[in-house]
Amino acid sequence: MADQHTVAATHEGGGHASVRTYVNVAIMLAIITALEVATLYVPGIPNVLLVSSLLVMSAIKFFLVVGFFMHLRYDHPILRALFVGPLIIAIAIIMAVMALFSAFILLPRVVL
Repeated sequence: MADQHTVAATHEGGGHASVRTYVNVAIMLAIITALEVATLYVPGIPNVLLVSSLLVMSAIKFFLVVGFFMHLRYDHPILRALFVGPLIIAIAIIMAVMALFSAFILLPRVVL
């Protein structure tokens, strides 16, 4: 039992945002999700614009979730670098594989 108190007393968890901040982030995530769904129903939007807008909105949501809900925003800068560095490498590898297999050639959308 004493071990639990010692661990709790010595644990210096990074900073946390207020409940209001989490609610605001959740609202922003819901709004961006609604925009993503609405974007799919815009008639006549070019595929390049559709895909690029969805990728940008997804990236914004990713950084909001990682920054606030995973508390990366409040972590030590070294921990952030350990997360962001491999992420950049992974994105570069994905882009290279997509380019290698011509995944960037966008076919026309079929309207149902």
